[in-house]
This record gives sequence, C-alpha cells and structure tokens, in this order.
Amino acid sequence: MKTVAALTMTLALAASAAVAADPPPGKQVFDRYCAECHAPGFGHPGTMQLEQTRGRALSVLEARKDLIPAYVATVVRNGLSEMPPYRPAEIDDAMLGALLQYLAPVKPGAKRR
Repeated sequence: MKTVAALTMTLALAASAAVAADPPPGKQVFDRYCAECHAPGFGHPGTMQLEQTRGRALSVLEARKDLIPAYVATVVRNGLSEMPPYRPAEIDDAMLGALLQYLAPVKPGAKRR
C-alpha cells in the first residue's frame, strides 16, 4: 500500500509541476522589464499612454498583432518618450531576441493587419 501511495504522490507532484511550468523566455523578459509600464489595466503608464495616442485596441503590447520586431528592438535600445533605453548590459541580445519573438512573432514577409 505504501508503494501505491508513494506512486500516487509522485504522479500528483509531476502533474502539478507540469501545470506550473515556466513561461516562455520572452514572457519572462516582458514580465521583468516591461510589465511595470506595459501590462494591461490602469496604473501602467506605457499602456495608458498608448491608449491615449493609439486607442484602446493598440494599448496592450502583449495583445497586439502588428508589432514589427525591428521597431520594438529600436525602442528597447533607444527608448521613446518617457521610456528609457535598455543597454545590452540590462537586456542582452538573447533576451531581446526572446522578447521580440514573444511580442512580434510574425515571420518576415507575413501579411500584417
């Protein structure tokens, strides 16, 4: 009986670990460096600014389908308006690539809306 109970406990732990798997690397970068200003909802200045200038439909970066990777990379590296630039020492090229894949996953040549 102890063996069955141990096996059941092991399977339950494995299942909960699978459910609690880490988010993709780009989401991790977004959550660490971008979400404070660009998460959905009130109190996030980047989202609020985009809502005022671009409209509600384009205010939440994670929901957008029109972001161009080169543009996002330029804004991350150079900043824009109140957004500070991020140096490669803060967001390295691999992290930036993961962020771009997360926010702007459209392949080159694909039709955008």
